[in-house]
Amino acid sequence: MTLEIKHTFDEKNFRHYLNGFNMVLHCHHYMSLTTKLAIDFDDIGGTRILSESAEDSVRPLLEDYIRNHKISGDERLRIGAEFYSLMGMGKMEISGNAGAGNVKLQKSHVDSGWLKKWGNHDNPVNYFTRGYIAAVFGASFDKPARSYRVTENEAIVAGANTSSFTVEMVQV
Repeated sequence: MTLEIKHTFDEKNFRHYLNGFNMVLHCHHYMSLTTKLAIDFDDIGGTRILSESAEDSVRPLLEDYIRNHKISGDERLRIGAEFYSLMGMGKMEISGNAGAGNVKLQKSHVDSGWLKKWGNHDNPVNYFTRGYIAAVFGASFDKPARSYRVTENEAIVAGANTSSFTVEMVQV
């Protein structure tokens, strides 16, 4: 499936829009520094805040697309993977149902940025993608925010060839 995207640019305020949603174009420096900041402030919930912020900001875009294009079934998960690539975040393979799922990243913008700035890391760092995946599952299966726990099991930044995540529905 190919996404139907309307890209517009506000010349006055220098803002990009995808299908009417304001989008910030990013670079690996921004994502790496944001992730490092979240890790540095994890004692006050930094990584949780980063994941939840990603979930909350991405979900309306996905829900709007699913609703307006009458997307159903497994196509909803594929829409999430396609938007991930469109946003320049990497290459995602996603599967699952309302109760659980699996995600694999062949490429990861967050991991490659971290590797360029600081090299390998002992632990996974892709908190943005955890939130993104939670948004995809929530939008795909009409579940409220925080309905999914996403765990990064293997990470490119930690030396793996791909990053892998498991998704579990939790009681909200």
